[in-house]
Amino acid sequence: MLTPEIVLLGGPNSGKTHYTGQLYGRLQRNPGTLRLRGAPADLSAFQEVLRCLENGNAASHTPHGTWSEVCLPLQDENGRAMDLSWPDYGGEQLKQVISTRSVDLAWQARLCKAKGWLLLIRLKAEVTFPDALEKLAEHPHCGEPSVSRVSTWDANAYWVEKLQILLHVAKLGIVKPLERPRLAILLSCYDELGESTATPAEELARKLPLVASFIRSNWHKDEVSIWGLSSLGQELTDNSGVEVFIDEGPEHQGWVVMPHGGDRTQDLSLPLKWLLDGIA
Repeated sequence: MLTPEIVLLGGPNSGKTHYTGQLYGRLQRNPGTLRLRGAPADLSAFQEVLRCLENGNAASHTPHGTWSEVCLPLQDENGRAMDLSWPDYGGEQLKQVISTRSVDLAWQARLCKAKGWLLLIRLKAEVTFPDALEKLAEHPHCGEPSVSRVSTWDANAYWVEKLQILLHVAKLGIVKPLERPRLAILLSCYDELGESTATPAEELARKLPLVASFIRSNWHKDEVSIWGLSSLGQELTDNSGVEVFIDEGPEHQGWVVMPHGGDRTQDLSLPLKWLLDGIA
């Protein structure tokens, strides 16, 4: 039986670098519901992230154009296996999907065979624009400032367009709710949103209502889950030297918020375990 493959999708500045490093550190030193079932073929990406975090500093973003075949071989407590793959570690190809309307052939093959997608969205970094009609209502008279033209996409349109392209590339129709790929959305850098009693799904709907609606309409309700993720638990800089990371180790920092909300848990592998439970 083939090992099911999960594809991690996260553009530049989505928090993917820190999540990958922290996940690997957890699996090595402080495992939760998932464990490594072997060493990744290329450890350089993980080791560099961990080196920075062990000194209490943020890791550098993966340079533009960097390509690395990254795959984590995982298994749960019952021995069920899965492979977590990064189509491109730098995140640039995901960003370029919109501008080029194309996907690398190797990536297309992975999207087609993947049983699950793990999608990182950083809500605080997403740019949205007020409705143009509201702006017009504020300045209804001639001679007053007009609605200015914006030079970038509203994040709602951007993510819906991107998801539609990825589904098309993966040869998936949306005539009826999707059961594959199973979809886990990680709202990364969740600590940036402050204290809230809202669930991650409610936070997504509040910031990106069109994206939330698109997902609800096109995935079967049991095959999608939305999580809050703070890989570090706090903001780090290139030279912050935060002592708790040095003294306790980065594998004890960071947390996820379950889809139903409530208490935080340090097991960063739980969203992956949810994906595995539905596809194994």
